[in-house]
Amino acid sequence: MKIAFDARSWEQPPHSLRRVLGLLVYTAQTMGWDFELWNTGPLQPEFAAFAPHSRPWAEARRVTDAAVCWSPDFPALALPMPVVATIHDINPLLPDRRPALARAWRAFRFRRKAAAALAAARRVVTSSQDARGRLAAEFPAYAAKLAVVPYFVDPALRRPAKAGRDAALDRLGLQPGYILFFASLRRHKNWDGLMRAYARLPEPIRREHPLVLAGSFRRVENEVRQLAAELNIGPHLRLPGSIPEDSVAALYAGAFLFVFPSFMEGFGLPPLEAMACEVPVIATNQTSVPEILGEAPLYIDPYDTDSLTAAIARAAQDGALRARLVEAGLRRVAEFTPQHTGAAMLRVLTSLG
Repeated sequence: MKIAFDARSWEQPPHSLRRVLGLLVYTAQTMGWDFELWNTGPLQPEFAAFAPHSRPWAEARRVTDAAVCWSPDFPALALPMPVVATIHDINPLLPDRRPALARAWRAFRFRRKAAAALAAARRVVTSSQDARGRLAAEFPAYAAKLAVVPYFVDPALRRPAKAGRDAALDRLGLQPGYILFFASLRRHKNWDGLMRAYARLPEPIRREHPLVLAGSFRRVENEVRQLAAELNIGPHLRLPGSIPEDSVAALYAGAFLFVFPSFMEGFGLPPLEAMACEVPVIATNQTSVPEILGEAPLYIDPYDTDSLTAAIARAAQDGALRARLVEAGLRRVAEFTPQHTGAAMLRVLTSLG
């Protein structure tokens, strides 16, 4: 069976959909499946090796021997073959700190787009049982279409040698030993809660371990800098922005601790990636994250700033705890493999009839 992957995310700058597509394609290669990539423009340079698999979307949808089109997103595609769409989570429907009108408009747009995709697709996948259950509760008429396909950490994303790590960090303007947050600075990621928790740490910990908020912060730059000034943590805060793919492993490996205080997630890949790079993880106890990370991290309630501060302080001061978290993290990462993902994908593909 040949799979056509919707590869339009590989035309765009770095984004979570690009990483998801990369994992799906890697899985197809690992499983020995035939596949092609449908795109509307040139792929980003880092994907040049996949050019032989690339086909213009307009041409491919008319003339193809692919049996299915698999999208890492959830557009309502009308195609002459079954479509597998992906809805990663229902975060736009969950409470956040947006004004009521903005929250209602966001929820309305999500419901409209999700309902269209659920109606058009033969199957819709998500990455955790938690996310599947929430989708089924919100869209019960389509519950039978839902399936779970979990992700894994790219096998190339492992702790680099010290020299390579330090060279990459130098290019980012960083030194090893920081407390790391790595995600786009969006409201549900609770980056501001982390800043408030960090500000309550003892000064010696902050002096020795700066806080790095890595990821796109263009929309909230003023808020970040204003909050840093209010909390008086500006000298300890680092904002490297979006991280090049070839520096991601070094970014993780340079961390003293990785903190993931999100309010809501469909899967939670960054803490699993940090674990693969042998970094102790402090993680939220909300939505899908405990399902994915198991007993590997030190859990916190993201709504309780004091508990987050206490967890960071405890991990910072307890080397034996950090070592246990690293060992548990590596064991957990080993449970998520391309073969595991491939088996889940195969169950979806064989169910298409």
